[in-house]
Amino acid sequence: MANLQTIGKIGPILDLFTADCPEWGVREVAATVGIPRSTAHSILASLVGTGLLMCRIRGRYRIGWRVVELSEALRGTVDVRSCAAPHLERLVEVCGETSHLAVMERGRVLYVDKLLGTHNISVQGAKVGSRLEGHGTAVGKVLLAQLEDAELGRMLESTPLRRLTPETITDPTVLRSALRQVGTVGYAVDLGETIPDVHCVAAPVRDELGSVVAAISVSVPAARFRVHRAELTRAVVDAARATSRELVDSSLPGNHDEVVNLARRVS
Repeated sequence: MANLQTIGKIGPILDLFTADCPEWGVREVAATVGIPRSTAHSILASLVGTGLLMCRIRGRYRIGWRVVELSEALRGTVDVRSCAAPHLERLVEVCGETSHLAVMERGRVLYVDKLLGTHNISVQGAKVGSRLEGHGTAVGKVLLAQLEDAELGRMLESTPLRRLTPETITDPTVLRSALRQVGTVGYAVDLGETIPDVHCVAAPVRDELGSVVAAISVSVPAARFRVHRAELTRAVVDAARATSRELVDSSLPGNHDEVVNLARRVS
């Protein structure tokens, strides 16, 4: 049991290492995660041994080079990011708005790609690699909407819906209703629910089984979104469907016509 408890602490410790906070010491890790310093030191040393972390001078830790190796291994598999890349580019060309690709990772939205918009006034958007709570974002709603009721219920019970702006949904019943609507219409919106005066629309990317594996979105200044909402929604849905078709095509090599027909069914 002790070993399992230790393994359970590895994820929260690795989560500490971000672009904004790339370096941590033993005392800081222990205080932030809420574990004894001896336990923090032991886990950090083990992660150094695997190459996931490196120890710098004065006992400071950073992400190790093994992460690069693992990243390349991921690229060698069917990668939703590479499938989505040309469609994100096309989305920016068509709309001129900042576009994102996000996945659900351990109950939070993980942004895995972003292209900045081309308008003079554009939304900067979330940083690649950043994690956000899903209930206030369009991509998050798309990803939450595909969860089984039991899994969604456990998530809502364990994590209160934090208010990010006056528009954020904080009532689980209201959120469930919004997620059902996402399943009905095939896309989700964020109307200033994460950042005031920034609106977003997102649509699902599906794999060869029809499961939602990612979401594509655009982030738009509120005034411009209100004028162009219909066009932006169509463009995002088209980009997500095109990515789904490409993902299916990459996942199921073989008879091209059969692959294309399956891709059309799941999109």
